[in-house]
Amino acid sequence: MVSKKAQQLLESLIEYETRMHNAMADPSKSWNVGHDSIKKLAGTLSDCHKENLHVLNLLKKELVPNCKHPKKMRDKTADGQWYCMNCNCDID
Repeated sequence: MVSKKAQQLLESLIEYETRMHNAMADPSKSWNVGHDSIKKLAGTLSDCHKENLHVLNLLKKELVPNCKHPKKMRDKTADGQWYCMNCNCDID
C-alpha cells in the first residue's frame, strides 16, 4: 500500500528539485554572473535537477493513482487502517 507519508515525501522531493532547478537556472544570481565556467556548471546542475524532477514525476504518476476511492472499493486492514482496494492507497 502507498502510505500518505510516502506521498508526502515524494511531494517534498519534487518541491526541492523544482527549487534547485529554478535556482541553478536563474542567471540573476550573483554567483552565476561573470565566470563562464561557473555558468556552465550551473547549467549542468540545472539539467541534472530537471532530469531528477522528471523521474520523480514519473514515480508520482505510478505511485499516486488518479482514483476517487469509491465506497464499494474500501476495506480495512487487520490493524484498522482503511485502504482502497482499487488503487491500494491508504485512506484516512
